[in-house]
Amino acid sequence: MATFKLAKGQSFQIHKEMELVHSGLVWDPPEGSGPAFDLDVHCFALIHPGGDANRARLYNDGSHALCYAFVRSPGNPEGSLFKNPDGSFQTDDGSMWHERDDRTGRGGPVRADDDDDKEGGHHGEGFREEFKIVLAKLPTDVAELAVWATIHDAERKRQDFGKVKNAYIEVCDAMDDELCRYQLTAEFAGKTTIQVASFLKQSDGSWKFHAVGAGSNAGLGEVINAYLG
Repeated sequence: MATFKLAKGQSFQIHKEMELVHSGLVWDPPEGSGPAFDLDVHCFALIHPGGDANRARLYNDGSHALCYAFVRSPGNPEGSLFKNPDGSFQTDDGSMWHERDDRTGRGGPVRADDDDDKEGGHHGEGFREEFKIVLAKLPTDVAELAVWATIHDAERKRQDFGKVKNAYIEVCDAMDDELCRYQLTAEFAGKTTIQVASFLKQSDGSWKFHAVGAGSNAGLGEVINAYLG
């Protein structure tokens, strides 16, 4: 399947019959002896009170906030993500799953069936940070899945997204065929946090992937608190 390369502000329509998607962040490790870039990708299931996307809030006090912070709130004091023995974690209902942390940018193991990939994507090298969404299992109230990327320990390492080489996020179908890709360009120089994209639920129940591309220096905790309201 051909890859659709998104520019900031563009969207890709996901077919209504597609029940599961994989998405992930890819980047190159730094050249030389500098510290590795430890990028993290997070996915927040949101509701839109009154149908207003500008008032987006975490679904069920963060029960479907797929991030390393394991969101806790008065309604969700222990956090509700289930951590697997291999370091991956998922929601209790199995609708959202996150692969274990990649702290180096060197990706996962090569799969033998990826050898014929010629597009230069993650195939043959592995996603650096990967999550899976079973669209058919998501709670019906969820209107948006906001995808954020952060750099762990960025201030101490003096890192920002302008120094990360060849970073992009892509969306694949259940067969791991790449559907679309959004390249993170030099416009994010000096920024340590990006709202990369959002999956947006449409009126007919289908979803589209929208390239947001909004950079900031807010910490992950600030992003979470803004969604908690």
